[in-house]
Amino acid sequence: MVFVLILIGVLGALATTVLSVNNGRNYKRVVHQFGLERYLLPPPPAPKLRIGRQKHLSPVGRYPSWLLKAGLERNARFENAPSTDAEERCKSLKTQTTTELTFTPNGRDWECLALEPFGSADDHASIFVQARGTDSDLRTFRMKLSLTDPTQLAAVTQAAMDMLDHFSLALSPESRQYLADKLARQVKFSSALENYQASFSREFLDDRRFNLLLLPRPQTVNCDAADLPTGKARASTFRMTIGCLDFQSKVRAEPDLEPDPASPGPDHPPIPSARPEPGSSGG
Repeated sequence: MVFVLILIGVLGALATTVLSVNNGRNYKRVVHQFGLERYLLPPPPAPKLRIGRQKHLSPVGRYPSWLLKAGLERNARFENAPSTDAEERCKSLKTQTTTELTFTPNGRDWECLALEPFGSADDHASIFVQARGTDSDLRTFRMKLSLTDPTQLAAVTQAAMDMLDHFSLALSPESRQYLADKLARQVKFSSALENYQASFSREFLDDRRFNLLLLPRPQTVNCDAADLPTGKARASTFRMTIGCLDFQSKVRAEPDLEPDPASPGPDHPPIPSARPEPGSSGG
């Protein structure tokens, strides 16, 4: 019996020594192994807060550089609305070097094709544009850039950006710079630029030819037509719509007067009141 107690004491001391070395690392492992850290380990100490000394993280690594440039916010500028006539927009692509320009209507649908070469090399660079739409709405705008002549890269890039402007595809200066940079460096991308989903990719069979595709982003809000209020036919209304917000500037008109039957007039004699006059007695 004494031997058993001595053996238990020796084994207990040995286990205590093994579990307590390295700041109790073995003990913590055993506790975590059995999932008893909630009961056999003290709670972790609260972090020390240094009031007023928190480090401010720079947003440079989280945001694009152009968004952090000073003077990004510009004053509002009103511009003339682009022409909604599809044929006029197609004809605006014509330049002095344009060799082909056709506009083909098909009922409400239409297609615009334009080809502009660059340089005098045998395998010259070129831009081919194919735009399709319905009525005044654009469905697809595809631009094929053949960069077969490296000396014409800058001219092709500038002409491509000019074609976007001539076809009334309005883009902000930041989006224009982003798009021009991708075209000049021939970098594949797919991005949402204002009201368009833009993608730029290299052709599979010829790595010198690229396709730029712009698709109008679908409208997510349906605007209900606002009717004029009744009884305002003599008011001058000037309508202006911004998105789904309808603003009206009205010229004050004379109010519509309706005859009051209780008021005396040439066509309406006074109506006798049923209320007795003061001082009179009913008989």
